[in-house]
Amino acid sequence: MSMLKKSLTTVALAGALLGGTFVTPAAAADPNTCTKGYFCGWSGVNRTGTRTVYNLTPGCYPLDRIAKSVSNQTPYRIEFWNATTGCATGTKRVTLGPGTYSDNPGTINSVAIYAN
Repeated sequence: MSMLKKSLTTVALAGALLGGTFVTPAAAADPNTCTKGYFCGWSGVNRTGTRTVYNLTPGCYPLDRIAKSVSNQTPYRIEFWNATTGCATGTKRVTLGPGTYSDNPGTINSVAIYAN
């Protein structure tokens, strides 16, 4: 084995051994799930596209982004609306209890959150 190959092999082996000692970042959360305690909206149906995560208390809120699928992992009951003005006006698309989701409720742009 040539001196260059020995050196490269030694460097590769040392890098592999040292690499195991460094802390690696945790894997990114599955973009098709929503963390407990939050509700999420996705730009596409079937929890695809861009996910937006929300942490809101009971009340009525317009959403930052339009959602086409939603997940409620909060302890609250949430009504998801396609509002015409403000919040909770227009067409109610779906009501979700804690720990549930809807993959194709229609266009969502506001929520009404209720303490159970």
